[in-house]
Amino acid sequence: YAVLSYGITELYALGIPMFVPTIDFIVELNLVIDRTLIDKSYCGRSLKFDDMPKQHTNSHHPFSPEDIISPEAIPYWLQFADYYQLPYIQTFSSWTNLIEKLSTTNFKTVHDNMHDENVRRKVELTKKWKSVFAKIDRVQRVIPQDYDTAIKQLWNTTRLQAI
Repeated sequence: YAVLSYGITELYALGIPMFVPTIDFIVELNLVIDRTLIDKSYCGRSLKFDDMPKQHTNSHHPFSPEDIISPEAIPYWLQFADYYQLPYIQTFSSWTNLIEKLSTTNFKTVHDNMHDENVRRKVELTKKWKSVFAKIDRVQRVIPQDYDTAIKQLWNTTRLQAI
């Protein structure tokens, strides 16, 4: 259970129903081991929490993202993991609860809901990116609609060749 996982993003995009432990249960299981930069999987055992920059004074968060000492910090930061932010990902609070949810969940409905959410997110993100591009490029260039047209416009050729 990586906090940032392209695998989970890809599974979600495919609409594959997922089950993850609740925040309390995942903390109890000690499954999230790559949440911070000081984790040994990233920086070895030599880096310590005290070596990290202190929390920014303007931060509105109660804990540094690198805090592994405060028991409240881990669940606080886990709430921002993709699998707790994306709707329709199922959570379970115990192994018994997982078995129960696996037996009673309507996987087709969850899949359909995830698909609808993906469509909604695509529309929303496309609008946001277009807004960003409009601010960056006030000239409003005409973007080629296909690769061949782009090559012709950019390099006045029909084919790029590697030497």
